[in-house]
Amino acid sequence: MDIVSSGLTAVSLLWTPLESCFFYSRNLEKRAMTLRCEMEELTSKENDLKADISSGMVNQRKKPKSEIQLWLKNVEKLVTEAKHIEARVERCIKGCFPNYLTRYKLGKMMVKTIDDMCDLHAKGVFSNGLFVDNLPDSGRILPTTELVGDKTFQKVSKVIWELLADDANTSKIGVHGMGGVGKTSIMMHIYNQLIKSKSFDMVIWVNVSKNFNVDRLQLDIANATNLDLLEQEKVVWRSTRLLEHLQGKKFVLILDDMWQNFALEEVGIPQPSIENGCKIVFVTRLMEVCRGMETQREIKVELLSKNEAWDLFTSKSGPIHNDEIESIAKVVCENCGGLPLAIITVGRAMRKISDKRLWKNALEELESSSAEIVGMEEDVFSRLKFSYLHLKDDHIQACFLYCALYPEDHKVNAKELIEYWMAEELITEVGDREKEINKGYTVLEKLKDSCLLEDIGSDYVKMHDLVRDMAIRIARERSRLINKSAMKLNRLEKEWIENHEWVSAMDNSINVVPDNPDCQKLSTLLLQRNPLSELSDSFFVKMQCLKVLDLSKTEIFALPESISTLCNLRALLLSFCKFRELPSLGMLKELRVLDLSYSPLLKLPHDIDKLQNLRRLDLSYTEQLQAFSYGVIQKLSSLENLSMFKSNWKCSSFGIDEISSTSRLTSLGLSFKDRSSFIDYVRSKQWQHLQSYHLGIGLLSTFQTMSCGARSIEIQGCNLVSEDTMIELPDNIQQLALHSCHDITFLSELCDTAKLQDLRKCYLSNCNVIEFITKAGDHFPSLEILVLRKLPKLKAISNGITASQTFTKLKSLQIHSCNSMKYLFSSDMLQDLKNLEEIEVWNSKVIEEMVEDHSGGNAPLYSNILLPKLRRLSLSALPELKYITRKVLICDHLETIEIWDCEKLRALPFSINYLPSSLKQIKGNSNWWDRLEWNETRCKSLLQPLFDQNI
Repeated sequence: MDIVSSGLTAVSLLWTPLESCFFYSRNLEKRAMTLRCEMEELTSKENDLKADISSGMVNQRKKPKSEIQLWLKNVEKLVTEAKHIEARVERCIKGCFPNYLTRYKLGKMMVKTIDDMCDLHAKGVFSNGLFVDNLPDSGRILPTTELVGDKTFQKVSKVIWELLADDANTSKIGVHGMGGVGKTSIMMHIYNQLIKSKSFDMVIWVNVSKNFNVDRLQLDIANATNLDLLEQEKVVWRSTRLLEHLQGKKFVLILDDMWQNFALEEVGIPQPSIENGCKIVFVTRLMEVCRGMETQREIKVELLSKNEAWDLFTSKSGPIHNDEIESIAKVVCENCGGLPLAIITVGRAMRKISDKRLWKNALEELESSSAEIVGMEEDVFSRLKFSYLHLKDDHIQACFLYCALYPEDHKVNAKELIEYWMAEELITEVGDREKEINKGYTVLEKLKDSCLLEDIGSDYVKMHDLVRDMAIRIARERSRLINKSAMKLNRLEKEWIENHEWVSAMDNSINVVPDNPDCQKLSTLLLQRNPLSELSDSFFVKMQCLKVLDLSKTEIFALPESISTLCNLRALLLSFCKFRELPSLGMLKELRVLDLSYSPLLKLPHDIDKLQNLRRLDLSYTEQLQAFSYGVIQKLSSLENLSMFKSNWKCSSFGIDEISSTSRLTSLGLSFKDRSSFIDYVRSKQWQHLQSYHLGIGLLSTFQTMSCGARSIEIQGCNLVSEDTMIELPDNIQQLALHSCHDITFLSELCDTAKLQDLRKCYLSNCNVIEFITKAGDHFPSLEILVLRKLPKLKAISNGITASQTFTKLKSLQIHSCNSMKYLFSSDMLQDLKNLEEIEVWNSKVIEEMVEDHSGGNAPLYSNILLPKLRRLSLSALPELKYITRKVLICDHLETIEIWDCEKLRALPFSINYLPSSLKQIKGNSNWWDRLEWNETRCKSLLQPLFDQNI
């Protein structure tokens, strides 16, 4: 009996799970049919709902509720799951042998999915309506012109589009460039693309008035977004209504032609962010607007390339079939300087003109800064002039006009230009040269930000041809300026200098000047780089307003005595002149700058100590200058900048005392008589009071390796460590050059690298025993430029593991004629070179590889080397070079590759997946290029157009 009872109990316990298994396992086909029916019903309801929503959005400008969007999302997810289950059921049913476990699982899944579908179907009744609000008008298509300039415009357009469409982290974008360069045209195309893409609720275009005011901008944005704002409302209420109107909407706002900053909240524009997905694009000529609006990315629209400019020009002028006219037309086009607005204007004016004389006249008009060509005044110069007028400050406007004294396309030295400005009193004198120079750089930056000057690097700027023409026209109207520079002239005409304030005749062949000109207005006279050899005795008599006189690099061997009558002269620039003596200068009481560098001067004027306002005296490279009396320098009480570097006058301990007592001195250039005098000066700590210095010992090179304005030491032909007293260095040195110093094998033998923490440039040449630059533990955290020349025993840059942060700021590495180096970098050193921009290796006979390979040639196929900022790679006369690197080189900013006489180099280190899109040019011998081996043939086909076949 107990056995029977126990059995029944066991059966009852097992029945429930068995029943469940049986329930889910049976009627699999029937449940699949039910699942199919429920799925079709739910999908039908989904499609109907989507159709209603689409109709409401398009026709009634309505926005669906969030609950509707969530329901549709859940339906899509559930239908996907159902289809997956249906496919598994079909495979199970068609199987040869029944799998009861699978049938059980599938049956259970179908029951749950059917229940979820029924539940979701029941929830799909939206009695309170489908829509929450009217959608704003996303924008209307703008009329546009075709963008000509595949490389320039398309590249910029692509970058801007990616920032708007794909980069969630960038919400404020600045698009800047000079007037007429095509900023608005590019943005109009992008605006239309944004409307068509429907990826934003609103795409808003507003042209910001040059006479900006908040009221106007609020009304313009409201009008563009179908919001009724009343002009009578207060600004604060309008901003509140505008903010409410825009909040919750994903928009792109394009503000074209912006000239000043404003606070978004004052207008009522929500701050764009990752969370709201909104974007604002500021289109402006002024970089300072981008800064003021706190843009995260700034995109500069560049001028057209020569080929792009010609394509645009001929699209407006029509085809030119005459070869002679075409050659003139190309020069006309070049005179437009790649500026689309000017190219279009001139091209249209010359459309279908087949008379060669008219083309020649057009060229003459352009070259003479004239506006006679139809449309140039109204369409080009007037728009460029607005950038000038927007400077507002009279002194800054004058600084800009002064730039037009240079020849066309001239690389303008920024330091020289600022020196002129200071002498002309365009920069207010504050009694401190350093502060005034800083003010000059601030003005220079303002002009660059306004696209009135172009930054061309290395402390040089340039004026666009048409901007220069506009400046000359403005200055000419006021009889302020005449520019006769670089015009192959051989005489200086009297009327030029008698009728203008600023006269430039630099870079000519002038050897004749008027005898006694009457120049009552003349304040600047620039005659540098002319073969002029003499001036009449009365030349300066009637130039009482003259402030700036530049006779540098002329053949003048004697100055007339009348120069002493220039009572307002502030800058006298005579470098590279031929004179051996100077007349009395003591009467030039206003003189601030006297530059006598690179001249064969034998002695200083006897009354030079009377120049109590002299602030800069340059006697560098006066290699015949005799010693002058003790106390002369000390009496120049205003002197701030003294350079006697490589002068025949060498500083001894006697001279150190005098220089040290010159209390206002902030910049010093000196060559020392011997190493002991140099050591005495370093120990005196006088250099601590200087902002810059250039100090040298030995028979220094005639070529300059150190840049001005830094703290530099140059040593040649001296023992550094092998004598009783070691050479000592200031501990704030920024630049160091060692030439023919043969007693150190490491740079750190010269001094503890802790003293070289500020070192930015290091130049080593002809040091015959140096083997390594660094050893383990050395640090050069500020080093940016390393130049190594003719170091016959140099084996490598480092002899051990390079510590982290040793070369972290290195930008340029130049190695020439180092014939013991087999490789440039160790693999651990590469980790530190994230800022390297330039590699130049020449004439080194044993270099086999750029990067030392520790893998024995078995590096993993997909391993790579990352140099993220490398722009230029130049390799020349390296007969043993076999590899740049055996790994893949990734360098996303590489622009130029130059390879010459590297016969054993058979491959470039690129992969199809990592080709640098920034690459512009590959230079080399055709024979070398043809012999290259390629792992991926597509690499060659993509790089072939970049190879310069004409070299």
